[in-house]
Amino acid sequence: IDGKNQLTPPKTTPEWILFLRQLFGGFASLLWFGAILCFFAYGIQTGTADEGEDVPQDNLYLGVVLAAVVIITGVFSYFQEGKAANIMKSFAKLTPQKCKVLREGKLEEIHAEDIVRGDIVQVKFGDRIPADLRILD
Repeated sequence: IDGKNQLTPPKTTPEWILFLRQLFGGFASLLWFGAILCFFAYGIQTGTADEGEDVPQDNLYLGVVLAAVVIITGVFSYFQEGKAANIMKSFAKLTPQKCKVLREGKLEEIHAEDIVRGDIVQVKFGDRIPADLRILD
């Protein structure tokens, strides 16, 4: 209760989990399923073909292309998500760093995280509110 006046950072997800979510989550899982079906169909075609018979390569090529598309879009999405996360981290720097506080009858300028219970904070029009405050008139 009486610690620093700052937000506790949320728990972060490891980068490898974020990457795997991009590769196997949502629509990507459907594309992986399609690629696996293509490889499975190609395996059946080659297993049932007579010796010397040419097996169509269409399913193999389609499976490779689907897997490549999933990997490329997953990598791209991972980097895009990383950029968005960095922008969100930069928003934390927008919180007020200093504020004017009335302590022991003197007006002092202190860091916002050093505000304690009982401080009277001077707020002017346009200022960012540095903490949960009670408004005094």
